[in-house]
Amino acid sequence: MSRMRAVVRRSARIVAGVVALSALAACSGGESDDAAPEASASAPAKTLSARELETAAVAGGDVPDHQVGAREKADRYEESEVSANQPECTVEARLALGMSVGEPVSMVQRTAMGNPRGAKTAEGDLVKTTVTVASYKGKGEVDVLSDLGAASTVCRNGFISKVRGKQTPVQSPQQQIDPERLKFADEISWFVLSGVPGSDTPTRKVLVVRSGHTLGFFSRTYPGADAGAEMMPFPVDVARAQWKKLASG
Repeated sequence: MSRMRAVVRRSARIVAGVVALSALAACSGGESDDAAPEASASAPAKTLSARELETAAVAGGDVPDHQVGAREKADRYEESEVSANQPECTVEARLALGMSVGEPVSMVQRTAMGNPRGAKTAEGDLVKTTVTVASYKGKGEVDVLSDLGAASTVCRNGFISKVRGKQTPVQSPQQQIDPERLKFADEISWFVLSGVPGSDTPTRKVLVVRSGHTLGFFSRTYPGADAGAEMMPFPVDVARAQWKKLASG
C-alpha cells in the first residue's frame, strides 16, 4: 500500500508541539468567516473538576447556527478501538474522532450540529463538530501537546487509521488559519485528516486549544475528501464559544 502524504499545518515556531499565539502572527490566513475576531478573558489556569467542566460546557444557544447536545453512544470510542499503524499517529487518529488523549482528571463531551459560516454542504445537510474539554494535573497537558508535536513530524507522510477493526489510509493537506481569529486562548494548534483522492473518507478538521491545565479538542467532520479550505472551515466558531463560556465561569 502506498504511503500517504500527511502534513500538520503549524506556525514556523513550535513550542512543546503547539502553536503559541505570538508565533501565529507570521502566518497568512487561509480561510475566513463572517464573525469578527474577538479576544476573551483567559479560561481558568487551574485544573478543573468534572462539575466545573460540566457547568462550563457549551449548550443550546451558545453557538450561533448550531444545536448542541450530548455525545451519542455511536460517537464514543474506547482507546482500544482506535489506533494507527505508527504509534505516534494514534493521537491524531483519536482526536479526529472527538476522543480525549493523555490522562485527564476530568472531561466533558458535547456534539454541535449546524451550518458553519462559509461551509459548502448539500442543501439541508448539517455539519457535526465534536467538543471535548479535558483538564489535567501536573504536566499532563504538556505531555499531550508534546505528543502532538511528535505526530506532526512522524505522521507527515501519511498513516493508516485503525478504527473498530477498519483500516483507512489518511493524509493531511496543508491549510492555514487567520491568526486574528485565534486570540481567544493561550495556545492553539490544528491539523486536517482526510482520505486519499477519490475516497469517501470524511475530512476532519481539528483544533486543539489550551488555557492553563485545560485542553479543548474540536473536530469538525465533512463528508468526502478535502474540498478546500474556503469550503470547509475549521471549527473556530465552536471553539471560540466554548472558551468564552469557560472563561466566564
